[in-house]
Amino acid sequence: MISFGFGVTLSRLQDNLKFHYKKQRNIYGIWKWCRQYDLIDDTSHSIWFEKQSKDASVSMYQINSPDGHVVGVCGLTDIDKHNQRAEFSLYTFNDQQSRGYGKAALKTLLSHGFMNHNLNVIWGETFEGNPAYDMFLKLGMKHEGTRRQFYFKEGKHIDAHLVSMTRHEFMEAPWKTSQQ
Repeated sequence: MISFGFGVTLSRLQDNLKFHYKKQRNIYGIWKWCRQYDLIDDTSHSIWFEKQSKDASVSMYQINSPDGHVVGVCGLTDIDKHNQRAEFSLYTFNDQQSRGYGKAALKTLLSHGFMNHNLNVIWGETFEGNPAYDMFLKLGMKHEGTRRQFYFKEGKHIDAHLVSMTRHEFMEAPWKTSQQ
């Protein structure tokens, strides 16, 4: 379990829940903000699930609420130990959104990445219009740039915003607890 006192814990994805994760990821309110362009099928999901569990450049976690319920998935992907950077991934289950779990999970994930993985930069990408973008900025992530008309979703080209946080910015973040 990974905990930094933000109200959620992160733990490894569970094999017996892999199709629950897929079911949640296929809900329109979630996948419309993801890079996937269609629903994920069982075979593709099983291949991804197996691959990510053995890939040292990927650390995926389930997000656990204070009462122990699984409320989402997050992780670090493309972990580059040499350059000390990784991309973050995050979604809360459709029925668990707007409860603060995403924010708490991202704080926990950033803390884990900087403190335990010794990363210098954690970055991410989000589509134009995603309400999570404002949360990323409020946590101290910086807008790196915009990939203009970079993805084709729902019959149109859309922009994607790149955000990142450096180790220094993390250390100065007002939400960071004194324990870290």
